[in-house]
Amino acid sequence: MRGFVLVGVLILSSAAIAVAAEPLTGNPKPVAPQKSIPLAGEEPYEALKRGDFRVAAGLFYPLAQRGDARAQYNLGLLYASGLGVEQDYQAAVKWHRMAAGQGHAGGQNELAQMYAKGQGVQPNQVLAYVWFSMAIASSSSGSKTEITKDRDRTASRMTPEQITKAQQMAEQCQESKFKKCGEK
Repeated sequence: MRGFVLVGVLILSSAAIAVAAEPLTGNPKPVAPQKSIPLAGEEPYEALKRGDFRVAAGLFYPLAQRGDARAQYNLGLLYASGLGVEQDYQAAVKWHRMAAGQGHAGGQNELAQMYAKGQGVQPNQVLAYVWFSMAIASSSSGSKTEITKDRDRTASRMTPEQITKAQQMAEQCQESKFKKCGEK
């Protein structure tokens, strides 16, 4: 990827030098617009498709700040994986929590995973169970089966009292539209 970018920079530089060195005439050659990184108006998802995670993160950030749940979720994934940004589990939790609070099933699932694994937060099986439950309720796809398996695996490490508490918290979370989910 770096080689591809380097070649692109060299080509663009050569074209700019050639145009600058060309003698001035009454009829200048039209210069085709060159692709820059990031492209004006480019969707961050195009950058993801290209594998340009740094650009995608830069494009997701302002959208996420403005409250776009999909951008928050994707930015959280980039921080969790360290793709395009320095790996930062606490930043990933922040963005996933924001997406989860808007009912984004992916954000809810990722937040649950982070609580289950203790990534960016203290491990908390009760909150993991709550957020897995929210992800199941919010999901409209076939991922419900996998999320349910994850929740059940989490429950297998919990006491009956913890499960009861988690179920009550999940109900409160759902009723409050993700505002009262047991987190500070």
